Amino acid sequence: MIRTEKLSKDYGNNRGVFDLSLNVPKGHIYGFIGPNGAGKTTTIKVLCGLLRPTAGKAYINDIEVRPRHVRQIKKLIGYMPDSFGVYQQMSVWEYLDFFCAAYRIPTKQRRKRVDEALKLAEASYMLDYQMGSLSHGMNKRVALARILLHDPQVLIMDEPANGLDPHGRIEMRKMIQRLRDYGKTILLSSHILPELSSVCDQVGIIEKGRLLANGTVKDITSSLRKQMVLSIMIQSDAATAASLCKDFPNVKEVNTSGNELRVVFAGTRNEIAELNETLVHQGVRIIGLREEQDDLEEAFLKVTGRHDGEAS
Repeated sequence: MIRTEKLSKDYGNNRGVFDLSLNVPKGHIYGFIGPNGAGKTTTIKVLCGLLRPTAGKAYINDIEVRPRHVRQIKKLIGYMPDSFGVYQQMSVWEYLDFFCAAYRIPTKQRRKRVDEALKLAEASYMLDYQMGSLSHGMNKRVALARILLHDPQVLIMDEPANGLDPHGRIEMRKMIQRLRDYGKTILLSSHILPELSSVCDQVGIIEKGRLLANGTVKDITSSLRKQMVLSIMIQSDAATAASLCKDFPNVKEVNTSGNELRVVFAGTRNEIAELNETLVHQGVRIIGLREEQDDLEEAFLKVTGRHDGEAS
């Protein structure tokens, strides 16, 4: 549904987006990760037809994003920027009705469209509120309703959870997942990495205009992992079990907490089975063994070569 082929937008001085290739299937949520200035918003503006690329191509539902196709593209896309101008003296109804007119929705259909969009954004109660009186979180909901008015197939959202409190981020995440369930294809950029890992089918990590990693969170973290962390739950003497683990090849570190061993292991997955067998053979009663997963934030730091204090 969203595709780019070696897409570039060169501003000079090594600024812009370079050789970007994406492929987002229909009905998927794609998370775009990168620090400020990485090229996320530039990519989004090219996809929406607001910027012309220097090289390469972009497609929405197999329609190339070109000036002669802009009207078709705008019917397919709902774009929610990080910040947007509002008409402070309008009511929410007047604001959304105005955009219905901009989308050329017939007058007789506008009230129904507004009601449906506000319902999807869980903002029906705001219908008669003044735009100037809305909180930041309420503004985000009205912005979401606005991009749903013309029932687009693709939603492109730039930092949709930016500035929201934890409760607001949870509600936004639920709404995004619900929209995917309705068949929408969603591309969203965010610097709130835990939010992306919990909601996205795929993610892309971009820095200095270049895509450094692309795929599911699990695929990306697995490809970066040089060693695994195993959590082993036991019903035996923890000190004895820890000593046995330390003697096993490729075990780098062992920590204990109650009846749990946390083992840093640089071997293969086949060797995990051998470790398990060795412990059992030595009389350790194992009640659970699992591999801990890296999170998206850790993957981002590894891909970009940053350390904890340098992420942005």
